[in-house]
Parts: sequence; C-alpha cells; structure tokens
Amino acid sequence: MFTKLLKHEWRATRGMLGTLCLVCLGASLLGGGTMRYLMIASTQDAQQNVIVVLNVLAMVAAMIAVAVVGVAALFVYIGRFYKSRFTDEGYLTFTLPVSTHQNLLASMANTAIGMVIVFFVICAALAIWLSIGFSGIPDFYQTVWEKLPELWDVFKRVWSTIPWNFFWVFLLDVLAGSVCELVVLMLSVTIGSILAKKHKILAAVGVYYGIHVALSMVTSFTMAMGVFSGTDGKIWMLRYLGGMALLMAAVSIVGYFLMYALVDRKLNLN
Repeated sequence: MFTKLLKHEWRATRGMLGTLCLVCLGASLLGGGTMRYLMIASTQDAQQNVIVVLNVLAMVAAMIAVAVVGVAALFVYIGRFYKSRFTDEGYLTFTLPVSTHQNLLASMANTAIGMVIVFFVICAALAIWLSIGFSGIPDFYQTVWEKLPELWDVFKRVWSTIPWNFFWVFLLDVLAGSVCELVVLMLSVTIGSILAKKHKILAAVGVYYGIHVALSMVTSFTMAMGVFSGTDGKIWMLRYLGGMALLMAAVSIVGYFLMYALVDRKLNLN
C-alpha cells in the first residue's frame, strides 16, 4: 500500500513538475540564444542598440526563470503536503490502510525525488545555456579541446589538494542539511496547521522562521567559539562541518518524530 500511496503522490505532482522542467529547459534555450547573440555582437563594430537591450532583458528573464524553478518546485511539493494532509483531502488520506509513518514518508520521498529531478534538470539547463552561449565565441570549442589536457592537469592538481576527509564531511553536511530543511518545512506546516484555527499558512511561516532563528543562533555561537578558540583553521573547519552535520541530523530526527506525534495524536484521523 505504501508503494501505491507513493505512486498517487507522484501522479498528483508530476504534471506541475513536468511544466517547471520544460520552463527551465526553455529558459536555458532563450538564455543561451541571447548570450550567443551578445557574444557575437560584442565582436562587431556595428551593433543595433535596441536589439542588444532586448537580448539583455531576455537573458535576465531567463536567469530569473531558471532560479525560480527550484523554489517553485519546493512550493509545489510543500503545498501538496498541506493540501493532502491538512485540508478536506486529509480525511481521505489518513483513512487509507497505511501507518502514519508510511503516510509521512511517502510525502517526504516524493518531495525528495522531485527535488533531485529538478536539480539535475537545472544542471542540464545551465549546461545547455553555456554550450549555446559560448558557441558565439569564434573557435571557442576548438580552443577548449586543444587546452583540455592542460585543464585536466590543473583540475587534478586542485583536486589533490583537497583532503578526502573534508570532501566526505562536506558532502555529509550538504546531505544532512537538505534532509533537515525538508523536515523543518514539513514540521512547520504541520504545527501551523494543527495549532492555528485560522491563517494556517501564516502560522506555518512563523514557525519556520522561528526554527531557523534558533538554528542560526546555535550555528553562530558555534562558529564564534571556534574562531576565538585559537584552533588551527583546517581542523576547526573540519570539526565545524562535522558538528553541523550532526546538528542537522539531530534536528531532522527530532523534527520528524515531533511531526509524527502531532499528526498521529492531535489530528485524530487514523
């Protein structure tokens, strides 16, 4: 039943997700095309100022579109969580033959899958944008191809200077922070929807802001302690990243079980 619930969540959001991905890819084509024109126009003596201004405006619009896609996708999934759990639809959702854990995890998994897809689409859009844009420079790709061995050597030298423990701790910190952000968003929606009789969205925003203020105070205090401790910079940074990863993991676990307790006991729909 959990698989069916996950499929239902995916079907409820895939249309909007597909639209946002198409917008992102379309914006990359627009941005790449305008960037290519501006590259070519910069090498020519005669330039049509009106067309140049229009291309600049179009490129700025494309930048905004690509930047907004990720935020819009997150709003879509959080909105879906709110609608399917804390509106009239929630009465049907929580009467399904699944546990509360499965109910919450299905929404979290669907959101995580969707955001990973959006991330890769944005990366592909940026690659398309730059590949089209730099094609406006004469012999750009030929020059890059000829310089590729030198660029590869530079990359290997830079990569060899990065300690593996820093790399893995940083990767763990990013992963823990992403999970924590998702849990905090869902927890804020849960608390706002349960405690507020009116203006539930506004209450959720207030809870989200309060949680992040508390986390910011903790991280700022930790950073200040490290700066004034006199510890070696590399060791301090490694400890700081590891400590932040542990903090984000702890917040995620506590936040999830708090959300579970609120949904399981306060809604009284199971």
